[in-house]
Order: sequence, then C-alpha cells, then structure tokens
Amino acid sequence: MLAQKRSYLPFYLNGLLALLFTSSCGNGPSDLPGHPFVETIPAEEAAARPLPADAAPPERQVYRYFSSEPSSLDVSVALYESLGSAFLFERLCMIDENEELIPGAADRWERSPDGRTWTFHLHPGARWSDGTPVTAHDFEYTYKRLLHPDSGNVYAFFYYDIKGARAYNQRKTGDPDLLGVRAIDDLTFAIETEEPCAYLPYVTSYTASSPVPRWQVEKYGRRWTEPGRCVSNSAYRLDEWVQGKYMTFRLNPYYKGNNPAHLRKIVRLFSGTAGTGSASGGVGLLPYENGEVDLVGVGSPADLDRIRNDPELSGQLWKFNGVSTVYLFFRTREPPFDDVRVRQALARAVDKQTIADALFKGAVRPAYGMRPPNFPGYAGERLKTLQAFDPETARQLMAEAGYPGGKGFPVLEIWLRDAPPSSQSGQAAQMIQEQLLEILGIRLEIRNMQANAFNQLMYEWEIPIGMVGYGADFSDPQSLLGVPWRSQPRGFTRHDWHNARFNDLIDRARGEPDRDRRMQLYEEAEWILTSDVGGAFLWHDHRFQLRKPWLKGLKQDRAGFYPFWENNTVYTEMYIGRERLDD
Repeated sequence: MLAQKRSYLPFYLNGLLALLFTSSCGNGPSDLPGHPFVETIPAEEAAARPLPADAAPPERQVYRYFSSEPSSLDVSVALYESLGSAFLFERLCMIDENEELIPGAADRWERSPDGRTWTFHLHPGARWSDGTPVTAHDFEYTYKRLLHPDSGNVYAFFYYDIKGARAYNQRKTGDPDLLGVRAIDDLTFAIETEEPCAYLPYVTSYTASSPVPRWQVEKYGRRWTEPGRCVSNSAYRLDEWVQGKYMTFRLNPYYKGNNPAHLRKIVRLFSGTAGTGSASGGVGLLPYENGEVDLVGVGSPADLDRIRNDPELSGQLWKFNGVSTVYLFFRTREPPFDDVRVRQALARAVDKQTIADALFKGAVRPAYGMRPPNFPGYAGERLKTLQAFDPETARQLMAEAGYPGGKGFPVLEIWLRDAPPSSQSGQAAQMIQEQLLEILGIRLEIRNMQANAFNQLMYEWEIPIGMVGYGADFSDPQSLLGVPWRSQPRGFTRHDWHNARFNDLIDRARGEPDRDRRMQLYEEAEWILTSDVGGAFLWHDHRFQLRKPWLKGLKQDRAGFYPFWENNTVYTEMYIGRERLDD
C-alpha cells in the first residue's frame, strides 16, 4: 500500500502532553519517546550484552521505529493482532540471519531414534521479567493453550504435527493431557509428533510459539499483556504503553539467557490501524528524514526512485531477499475453476515480467513457483515452463475448456486483501485484469476487502478467485509448500485445492531425515502444485529499508545481504554506533 506523507509534529505534541499528565519510568525530557537518550539502570546494565568498541555509550543505545498499535501482545494466540514486537518473547529455538536454528530458551535439542519425539533442554537460570524461573512447564502450558479450540488461534493448524493436536483443536477430543507436549522436569520439555517430523524444531522457532506466563494469563485473561501486567522471557520487557501514541521496551534485568542485547531501550511509535503491526514501516519516509526513527521500510517504486537519486539517502538504502510469494488462488471445486485448463490458461496469460518491471520498477521478481530464489530447494527455473507467459497456449487452453475468446465465461471478481486501487497490489490487479481481457477475452471485476473479513472467507473457501501473499515462517520447504497447500478441512486451511499425489509427497517429506531426499520430495510436490495450478504465481518480494548510519551489528547472510527480520535475533545483535554522537 502506498503510504501518505504527512507531518508528525501534532503526534509529538500529543505525546508531550501525555507525558506531562501520566506517570513514567524515567525523568525529564531525556525519556521522551524518540529522544536518543535513556537513563541507565544498574540491574539492567548487568543483564546487557557488552558493547563493541565502535558503539555509542549505553545512554545512547536507543532504537526507534514506527509501527501500527497492536491490540494485544499475546502473540501465541493472536498473531495478526500482535505483530511488531516479537522480540519480547524467546522461543525454544530462535533463528539467525540465514534463517538457521540457534539456541533460544533451549540450549540444545535432539530427536528420538524413531523420529517421533523431540526433547528440548532449557537454559538453566532463565527468568521471566518478574524474576520467576522459566521452566518446561511454561512451554507445556503455552502449547496446550495455543491449541485450545477456544483460543481463537488462526495458526493452530501450524502445530497439527504434534500428537493429538488436530483432534484437540477440532474438538474431537477435549482432554489436553492427550496432547504430545509434556514437561519431563523443570528443564526438559518433550514434543511427541503423530509421525516422524524432521522440521519440528523450526515450528518451535515460529513467532506464535512464544511462551506465556501462566500465572498472569490465569489472573488477567486476554488482558495479561497490558502495562503493569505483561511478563516476558526475552532480553526485553514492556516498559510503557501509552495508547494511541507509543510503547517502550527496556532490558529485562533478570535475563541470563542465550541472546542478551545491546540496546537499552526500544521505542515503538504508533501509526496506522491497530492490529496490523510491522517493525519496518508503513508510514512513509518523512519521519525517517526528520530523524524521528532509525529505520523505515520502503515499498513504493516512486520512493525507491527518489532515494536512488538522492546522494544522501541512496547510501542508507539496504536491500535483502524477501521470503514471500504473491499468487492468484481459485475455488477449484466449482466451475469454471474446477477445470485445470482454465487455471492453466490464466497462469499463462499473466505477463509477470512486465508487472515486475513496469509497475514495481524491479522491486519484485517474477514467480514461477511457490518458493523464491535462495530458498532451500528452489526449483523456479525448472518450473518456469509450467507458468511462463504464453498467450497462444493460454488462448488454446481456454478454447479447449469451452470458452473460445472468453465466450461463455462468467463475469467474476478478483478479491483483494486490503489493497485499494492506488496500492501496488491494487495496481497489479488492474494490470492482470487488463491482460486477461486482452489475451483471453474474459472480464473480471476487482473487489477489495478488509483483511480480517478476507481471511475468514478465504478459510471458508468462499472466494472464487483471489490475490494474496504468503511468507515463509521458517527456512524449510514445509513452510511454503506443506503449510498453505497440504489439504485440510474447510476452515483449517487457506484453499480448497486438493491433489492426492501432492499430499502424499508432502507427508513423506515431513518425516524424511535425509535432507537431500527431502528436497527431492518437495521438488516433485512443487511441480505438481505448479502444473495443476493450485495457485498462479505472480511475484516474490525484495525488501528495501532506509537505515541510519549508526545502526550497527546486523549480520551478513549467505546471499550477501544484511537482512532485518522481526522474528530473528537482529534486536539482540543490533546496537547504536558512535556516528549517533555526531547527529
């Protein structure tokens, strides 16, 4: 979505008034949100990661960013409503700059000989931000809670590999003790799966796998993440939450885990609509250029052109590979999309290269499969022949399906999720609309919907044809192939597309311990998905960010980029360099 530029001076006047009339943990102007100073506290300093030689002093270790205000921080059951501050909780496993597993709350983990049980050994001495020990019982409670059918967790299906999880979440059994999650002792947590599950540790690294403090949840219910009640287990704790304005985070003085942090304070300034948080922007470039924030996402091709032509800003522009795919999906069990030839025709009638070049100015890459380049097992070049732009073949397929020149084809709507006509996705949909009319002679209208309504109807398989994106949650093909495309009952997965051979390959890959063999199984599965056009793949994203010169500590990935992902350990590695002293 194209962000509108506007002045944020009224925002800061309101923030100043709020601080004058509400209590704060700091004193005086040095604690105003956005100010690059923080009062250092001895207990917090003891938990801090030692600063590198080129770092600014501790009181200057303040990072500021814009994000919409979350409606909750209860990320394990309300993922969509709580994004933007995932660094508040430490999962059993965490991921690094290459999306590889590293220790989190667990120091190590191993799989049983039969592949059905993973055992995690927790870090001794770990503490919640109120000083309570972090134990395996906390994780047992968390997993049982996030799978409870009344939790409202839209990502519960993500955990269906766990023994008994599907039956419990779908109310076929009501006993949580039948779930394959248990604390063996205070520092040993075991997860048993229905079948051998080679990627299970990646599931534990997923944002929604964040632990919750049982005593706070049972005392306050859904309001346990509010100010004065929120208890976290990472290097950070919630400090302030001034509704409509900002929230701040400071070091957890009790943290003694695997991922201590340099930054002494993180300031999340609110913008946009509640419940759509993003750690990297969505507010335009003006706050960044005014020095109000240290990092902002860049999504507009027009902004990219301006930045590239600006002598100062061009040196602060960073690019890295995204791990998401945008595609068209269909209601494949009803006409006209129950005919694979119709789906194939639409896939071949979309000129993805023109969309990438003319509309996105090279900010995206054409997609020919579900997995983007540099993702494990990427086979896009081999798959390219299946959904490459080919107008003549597309027309022939439509004629064979009984719609020559579009004759007799019903007028349908492409449904979009929060993508008004002026947005990039909205403009892309208009280009697709024009291409399908010109090449196939079919008329499609465009309908834009609010995200929550769209998601509900998508899971109920009520959308005839839609355009949507999906991002990898971990660096294993299961995340992009198995999770969104393996058949599940209505209401528990995005799409109605069903292919028995695809399902079998995904199920076999799930438990295959040999990595090379797993990649072969996933490649064959993706070939079926692409040839049968479960989705017509459009583009993979690049990520662009403006970062102030004093943001240090980000690590280079295997592709040569310096990624900034909300759910990896960037917040514990990042620090403010001495360049901030000259600002």
